[in-house]
Amino acid sequence: MEKELKRGFDTNEFRTRTDKIQKELKSNNLDALLITSEHNFRYFTGFDSHFWQSPTRPWFLIIPVDGDPIAVIPSIGESSLKKTWIKNINVWQSPNPKDEGVTLLANTINNLSNKFGSIGCEIGKESVLRMPNNDFVVLQSKTSQFSFVDGSTIIWNLRMIKSEAEIEKIKFICNITSDAYNHLPKIANIGETQITICNKLKIDLLSRGVDQIPFMGCASGQAGYEQIVFNASNKILIDNDLLFIDTGATFDGYFCDFDRNYGFGRVDDKVKKAYDILSQTVSKGIEIAKPGKKCSDIFFEMNKILEESGSVSSGVGRMGHGFGLQLTEPPSNMLGDNTTLEKDMTITIEPVFEFESGKMIVQEEDLLITEDGNEILTSRAPQEIPIIK
Repeated sequence: MEKELKRGFDTNEFRTRTDKIQKELKSNNLDALLITSEHNFRYFTGFDSHFWQSPTRPWFLIIPVDGDPIAVIPSIGESSLKKTWIKNINVWQSPNPKDEGVTLLANTINNLSNKFGSIGCEIGKESVLRMPNNDFVVLQSKTSQFSFVDGSTIIWNLRMIKSEAEIEKIKFICNITSDAYNHLPKIANIGETQITICNKLKIDLLSRGVDQIPFMGCASGQAGYEQIVFNASNKILIDNDLLFIDTGATFDGYFCDFDRNYGFGRVDDKVKKAYDILSQTVSKGIEIAKPGKKCSDIFFEMNKILEESGSVSSGVGRMGHGFGLQLTEPPSNMLGDNTTLEKDMTITIEPVFEFESGKMIVQEEDLLITEDGNEILTSRAPQEIPIIK
């Protein structure tokens, strides 16, 4: 078992994040940022709870352009939030369907300094307001001196660049998940179901120090597979099957996201060839992924290899993405995403080879962008498909 890292972050980590976002608020003429979603709330406060699975109560955090963050939360969370660095905490008795914190939130916002007349909130790309739309309409009417505008861009610009403490956690989860993948052929058997094998992998992951496994996609087939996102099924793995498992496991909230392929009994030559092409394609993606390159550059160079090798399409629309507190985060390795890679970004390289429409094979690795290149955080997939008998 790996030595477990320290959980949580020092207060200075959160103060640094807050200072950086407040500089962005000033640059973008915003009086404050309104946070409602689980991962952004955790990013700025350190509050860790699976109570977010309950949709009954909303949670709010206001980061003003100057001063400390202000939490507006249901009373059930007060004692827990007091254990974080957040000191300015306002609560209401909840559940209260007639007024689920809206009046308290509006009063808190109306007490803010109004220099620009704008509040940033999570209404842009890959973002969501975690409050009823009707409540948001009421909030706007109660805070008419402010307009609510998209604040997602400045949040993602901050979150895409990982701190040293975040990177340490990401490296840890990538490392122990790599070990579990490499161990799987020793504990899996031909004739078992997808569910049985995935459960064996989950048990091994947990024994190595993984906290949660929110995502484990699984698929299998005689010559590739049709999808890469469904849960495991009761399908029995037989001779000549190819099994795909994509794991999003976490340590202290931080994800890894990469996959592995396993053959059962034997593997067709065309699958071996596609697997080899994918290995070359991943290597090209790793070669391109360095500071100054764009995400679209990674896609273009990998897609060129795949097309020249006979892949019939660009697969699932992109060939990798950011990851961290969430399984997938901006940016995306795809045409049209011209995000420039910077030091301390964490991204996946994920090319897809399609034999024909609906039949594919995928490889994925996790990278950290460094000052002059990248660091591969996962143990590279074996050069040849591991065979389980």
